[in-house]
Amino acid sequence: MSNIVVTGMGVVSTAGFELDAFWDTLVRGTITYSEIEELQDDANFRIKIGAKIKKNSWEDNIPDCMKSYGKAAKYAVSAAKKAFDEANLPPEASDNNRIAVIIGTTMGEIQTEEEITRIKCESRLETVPKELFKQYRTDNIGIAVQRALKVSGPVYLVPAACAAGNYAIALGKRLIEWNYADVAIVGGVDVFSRVAFTGFQRLLSLAPDFCKPFDQERKGLVVGEGCGILVMEREGFRKRQYPCYGQILGVGITSDRYHMTASHPDGDGSVRAMKQALDEAGILPDDIGYISAHGTGTAINDCVEVKALQKVYGDKPIPPISSIKSMLGHAMGAASAFNLIASFLMMKHNMILPTMNYSILDPACVVDCVPNQARKGNPKYILSNSFAFGGQVSSVIIGGRK
Repeated sequence: MSNIVVTGMGVVSTAGFELDAFWDTLVRGTITYSEIEELQDDANFRIKIGAKIKKNSWEDNIPDCMKSYGKAAKYAVSAAKKAFDEANLPPEASDNNRIAVIIGTTMGEIQTEEEITRIKCESRLETVPKELFKQYRTDNIGIAVQRALKVSGPVYLVPAACAAGNYAIALGKRLIEWNYADVAIVGGVDVFSRVAFTGFQRLLSLAPDFCKPFDQERKGLVVGEGCGILVMEREGFRKRQYPCYGQILGVGITSDRYHMTASHPDGDGSVRAMKQALDEAGILPDDIGYISAHGTGTAINDCVEVKALQKVYGDKPIPPISSIKSMLGHAMGAASAFNLIASFLMMKHNMILPTMNYSILDPACVVDCVPNQARKGNPKYILSNSFAFGGQVSSVIIGGRK
């Protein structure tokens, strides 16, 4: 099995558009969500807290030829260009036909659909502008990244809810291992969506103020947005040394086979995904120094995640576990990519990020959730979890470069 290393990363997020800003925001424990301005006077919404990107400077690196694409595609292009530039692949390193693009998403170009609906319902127009229909296709996200980076390998879009980023990473790993690609540009993207916001509102799953993972008084998640992209490559296919963040060692992809919007109460798929990732990485649970939690802050999900970890660890202690969703909100398809990017940055900086807004111990969630303040730490291996609607469950294990 080939060693897969990560040589570039890029973000578009409420925590910033560059890796340094992203890291600084998280390590300081800064909350990046607030009341959504356009919903302040909307009586249809009981909860109005969300994590929306408010500045447009993320667009600065997008080529003019990309301006006609939808917002999700443009988020992906911006983050992918940063990651690809950082990877600094020499022209002779790989045939462009062997550079794959795999992007995960929950809602695709949902904002375009919402705009089409608004025009039809409010304006009563007979026709909708053609450019909106061109933007709407979800496969445009991958095509836009491929076009912007001038690569021509396989392109996949993975619609796996909020586990989509991890699914994309897993597929990228497999394409490299199966020798279909030398490099895989992988990650997840979603834009803030009224459809998703309304759906969680109706499920009574939204936090009225703060996302409080693992806290006894947690009341729900905060809907967010953004894009996280990583460049993965087969270690050693370049002919000279190059910097990298670390290795993708193991992935686990399973299905809960239980319910559309609820995790299996015994953590069935979650346990199997973590064990699959551990087996593929060739390590034991004790070797994991930190766990990047799915940690949505909903009453059920946090308990199930802890229960699943207890089954994996048995009578042995669970390592420190924290949720960056407490600061970023839940960025849907981008969430697991953000988790993995943050995990590599933790290894780089020898720090463990906190779970913010934590105050009251929940007897059903007894874990060291690194409450409210980052701490020093040097985990050799990190487990990153993402457990999505529809029972789509994923775990990824990373380690430093050998």
